[in-house]
Amino acid sequence: MDEEYGLVVKPDSIIAERVALRVVRALERHGITPRVDEYSRRSYRSLSRLPGFNVKRDLIPKIIVVGGDGTLLRTLMELPDPSKTVIMTVRAGKKGFLLDVESYEVEDRVEDFVNGRYKLVEYSRLHAKATAEREGCVLNDIALVMDRAKLVRLSVYHRGERIMGIDGDGLIISTTVGSTAYSLSAGGPIIDPSLEVIVLTPLNPVQLYLRPIILPPDSRLEVEVRQDSNPLYMVLDGQKTYRLEPGDIVTVDSCPRKARIARFKWWENYYERLYSRIFSYL
Repeated sequence: MDEEYGLVVKPDSIIAERVALRVVRALERHGITPRVDEYSRRSYRSLSRLPGFNVKRDLIPKIIVVGGDGTLLRTLMELPDPSKTVIMTVRAGKKGFLLDVESYEVEDRVEDFVNGRYKLVEYSRLHAKATAEREGCVLNDIALVMDRAKLVRLSVYHRGERIMGIDGDGLIISTTVGSTAYSLSAGGPIIDPSLEVIVLTPLNPVQLYLRPIILPPDSRLEVEVRQDSNPLYMVLDGQKTYRLEPGDIVTVDSCPRKARIARFKWWENYYERLYSRIFSYL
């Protein structure tokens, strides 16, 4: 087949390696030799025989991600343009809420993926920028968090209007997808996947009256690190971390490049999966 397939695997995981090898065999039965990202090839000798590719540089039309949420988020952040790649996600870990294919169904779902039998879901992402060197797009969230338990002071502006002043541990700015991640742990709401919003969740504010705010998806935000604040960090999807200083301003708006993920039964069992993977998480 002419279309290229890539494979990205969570490192240092016996379970992920076993599942990845099943993915490889399933693809080979369809006459496809997948290219494995360089980091995964170095992590697993069993995958080193396969041709490689660089996630940050090479454009692969279809990629299968095997691992957990972090593996998917890292892949999306490294891809030069996720809007040109369709990703199939295979869960190989304890949680993996964002990955909808279970290991027991790998062979069937690979066949569906190869033959185009899936629902293509395009996910809006958020773009955060402090400077040209400190920016990126996220699928889940932008976390502005304290450094060494020192109080931070932030002012949040929505379309030029000040809507929140925070003295506390920081702020989480999340997408609908990210509402069940860090934001949920901090007391934010669960957003139904059919809605597209931005959620602002304060982290342990001194102002006890502060509560999460839900904004429309086309919002443009500015978060000012006040001059009387301690330094803090901007963490993008748990993958990239940048230090912020008093006086810095973080702008948040829509990312022009959406994430494209192949879903199979994503909508039928969303809340069942939410409760089984998150609320009963041990």
